[in-house]
Amino acid sequence: MKKYKSIINEKILNDFSEIQGRSLMNHVANSYNIETAIGFAALFCPEIIEVDNCIFISEFYNGNIDELKKTYNNIRDIEMFVNSWSLQSLVKDCGSLDHSVNYIDEFAKAIQYFWQIRVNLLFPNRNVVVEIGNEIMGEEGLAVTLYQK
Repeated sequence: MKKYKSIINEKILNDFSEIQGRSLMNHVANSYNIETAIGFAALFCPEIIEVDNCIFISEFYNGNIDELKKTYNNIRDIEMFVNSWSLQSLVKDCGSLDHSVNYIDEFAKAIQYFWQIRVNLLFPNRNVVVEIGNEIMGEEGLAVTLYQK
C-alpha cells in the first residue's frame, strides 16, 4: 500500500475547538450542510473569465479593464491587482481563533492548490501562477493572487 497524504495537515484537527469527527473529512461531514459544501466547492473551483487576454477570478472583476490598463503597464500587474484576496477576510470569525495563523496557512495551501489545477486545465498553454504571500498588492495579511508570468 502506498499512501498519498492530503495537502492539508491532518494533525490540525487536534487544534479545533469542537472536533466533530475522527478525521478532517469526517469532521466536515458532521459539521456542515450541503449548501456550505457547495459554496466551498465554488470557492475551490471558481468561475474564471478572460478579458483582453487577462485572466480573472470572476468574483473579483468589476468590468473596469480600460481603467486598469491606464493604471498598470502590463497584464501581470492587472491580474495580480484584480485577483489579490486577503485570506483573513475570507472566513468569518477567523481572527478570533487561537490558532488562526496555522488555520489560514492550511487554508491558503488548499486555495492555491485547487486554483492552480483550475487554471492549468483551462489554460494549458499559458504560464499562470497562483501565489500566496503576505500583503500582496496591498491586501492585509496572508493573501492569494493569480497572474500570468
